[in-house]
Amino acid sequence: MGPVSAKADVRRAARVRRRGLAADLDREAAAEAIATTVLRIVPAGARTAAYLSLPEEPPTGRLVDALLEAGHEVIVPITLGDFTLEWTYAAHGAVADVARVARGTVPEGTAVLGPEALATCGLIVVPGLVVDTRGARLGQGGGCYDRALRHRRPGTPVVALLHEGEESEELLPLEAHDQLVDGYVTTSGRLVWLRGEPPG
Repeated sequence: MGPVSAKADVRRAARVRRRGLAADLDREAAAEAIATTVLRIVPAGARTAAYLSLPEEPPTGRLVDALLEAGHEVIVPITLGDFTLEWTYAAHGAVADVARVARGTVPEGTAVLGPEALATCGLIVVPGLVVDTRGARLGQGGGCYDRALRHRRPGTPVVALLHEGEESEELLPLEAHDQLVDGYVTTSGRLVWLRGEPPG
């Protein structure tokens, strides 16, 4: 079985697992735990890339607000129709616009910063369904973040958010274009660093 087929099998299983984990999650407690942990590792004064979580993902609304309250500039992605990530400024209280995600367009009047905006960030927070012990991350299958992360500065830490129980002790299938993450934060606030030393 090739890596593409193997990924599809792992992804299907991960989605089923996530539905169960999300259904049982105390979202308020998880949101606070994620925010508290990520704030500890954000470099002082750094612009941070985050994302607006969808209903079954680890919640990021409190994280975005906490970063803004701490004086960090935060950028969040808009997924375009070709699965390119465009970046825009986050605002307090922002939530994911599911219709916009499905439509794949930039709303009129939105300030866009370009895909290369990741090069200005000191920390990048990404979604994922599962992460293994070497930092391989499996996403939803569009390749958005694997392409986007090529724009980051060398050495900029990348952290995935996971539900507790979504890390994998078995190595995930990898393709040449796959980008590794440096660590992950779980919905209990647990930080696991996989590559080098965590910042902060």
